[in-house]
Amino acid sequence: MSSNSRQDQADGLRRLISANSTKHIAFLSAIPAAQKNAVLNNLAAALVNKGSDVHLLDASLNNQGISSISDQPQGIYLSDSTELNSDFSQFMFEQSRSIYFSKLSSNPINSLKDQPSALESLSQTLINIKPDINFCLVDVFLENDNPFLLPALSNADIIVLTNITADSIKSAYLQIKALHAQLGRRPYHILMVGSTPEQATLIQNNMSQAAKLYLAVPLISMGAIPQDDFISRAAQMGKTVIDAFPTAVSAGVFRSIATKLVEANN
Repeated sequence: MSSNSRQDQADGLRRLISANSTKHIAFLSAIPAAQKNAVLNNLAAALVNKGSDVHLLDASLNNQGISSISDQPQGIYLSDSTELNSDFSQFMFEQSRSIYFSKLSSNPINSLKDQPSALESLSQTLINIKPDINFCLVDVFLENDNPFLLPALSNADIIVLTNITADSIKSAYLQIKALHAQLGRRPYHILMVGSTPEQATLIQNNMSQAAKLYLAVPLISMGAIPQDDFISRAAQMGKTVIDAFPTAVSAGVFRSIATKLVEANN
């Protein structure tokens, strides 16, 4: 890796984390839902392994969102609580040690775009629900909603999940383009799923060149999660690969990503 590439990655990680507060990281997905959920769940487990508390927030308005892998009761949404002094415990479900799940809303946040007070109230709920959370990983499905209207998420960092297929790469680029039109110029982080490091480098370089040329936005590599049957085997057991197969290659990759995020916050 060139010195410039290392510097770009280091700068990107510093931007990805801000100290002494919950860090919101939004995930856009151009991969199958089950694979996306596995990435978020395993990354959450890796962050917990490093001493962090993690909130997995389902903002997808999709029955295949991240909350679908939890045991959280149906019909409970953060948007149902608008009182800042409410007991938020009923809206956040602790699935396992230090990993919490919640669903943002049953209705599109887009429907509140002309109601700034409602957006601010829901945003404060999100901030206050558990202030000691280190990371909030947000599952976003742009076809259904635009949760970036919430002040708490408007400056969230964005990781785009893609794989090596042409359709996935195209979908990832189009999602970046759509958000660029809404949010303006900002960096995006790319995490390849099911690829070798060499494949990831090639694809990310090509995407970065296109984004720089046509959108004038920087894309920052988050590396690659390899194709690993241990991830699906762990999921069938109702566990993460971090817990079920800690020596698996993919478990090491998740821990490496988590380590970088945590160290950038120190």
